[in-house]
Amino acid sequence: MSNVKSILTGVFIATLLMGCEPPEEAPIRLTSRERIRIDTLANQQIDSLRIKMDSICEHIYQDLLSRAVDSLVKVRKMEEDKLRARIQRENQ
Repeated sequence: MSNVKSILTGVFIATLLMGCEPPEEAPIRLTSRERIRIDTLANQQIDSLRIKMDSICEHIYQDLLSRAVDSLVKVRKMEEDKLRARIQRENQ
C-alpha cells in the first residue's frame, strides 16, 4: 500500500512539473518618445544617487582599504610561516 502511495505521489508531482512552463513574456514595444522619457528619468535618478553613493564610498574607503591590506598581510604571513617551517624541516 505504501508503495502504491509513493508511485501515485511521484506521478502527481511529475504531472505538476510538466504543467509548469515559464510564463510567456508579453512583448513590450516602446515608442522612441517613451524610450527617451525612460532614459531621462533613469539618468535623473542616477544623478541624484551618485552624490549619495560617492559620499558613502568616501566614508568607507579607508576602512575597506585597511581591511584589504590586513587580509593580504595575513595571507603573506601564513605563506612565510609555511616556508620557514619547510626550510627548518629540510635543515634538520
